[in-house]
Amino acid sequence: MLAFIFLLLLSMLVSIDAFGIGFLFGLKKIRIPVVFIAMIALFSAFVVFFSMGVGRIIGDLVPASSIQTSAAVLMIAIGIYNMFFDLPLYRRSYFVMVALLMNVDSVGYGIQAGLSDRSFWFAPMAGVIIFIAFIIGVIYGHELKSRFIIKYMTFIPSIIFLLLGFSKLLFN
Repeated sequence: MLAFIFLLLLSMLVSIDAFGIGFLFGLKKIRIPVVFIAMIALFSAFVVFFSMGVGRIIGDLVPASSIQTSAAVLMIAIGIYNMFFDLPLYRRSYFVMVALLMNVDSVGYGIQAGLSDRSFWFAPMAGVIIFIAFIIGVIYGHELKSRFIIKYMTFIPSIIFLLLGFSKLLFN
């Protein structure tokens, strides 16, 4: 039972990025087909599953913290870029970039879980929770009616990407 709770909490940790990015899409009032969200979640589950296998194979050769640091730097770079140029969140090609970006740190978590010899049930559990977190993020972002946030909405995606990136650097 304790192992299940640990996997659930780890899955929730992996899904924080999905919630944040879903929130950004909701703020910009971008309609995302559920099929795209499901594809991102399935891709995430596959990445976690694959990286868990890699973690079990390679042991201590690759430090997972370097993978998480890379994800943090990418998110900070996107945040800075978005401050000056608006990211085309409405384009389908951006969904591929979102899926890849969300899963860079999932590789690190998967490798860590593989190194810790955790159950492979972590992968599908992470995919389901990422799916739910993304949808909840979109709903909350879409329903937000704060005048302050709407006034500064162009900077919010940049700030969220920067916060996610810096949190990954600080809590790595």
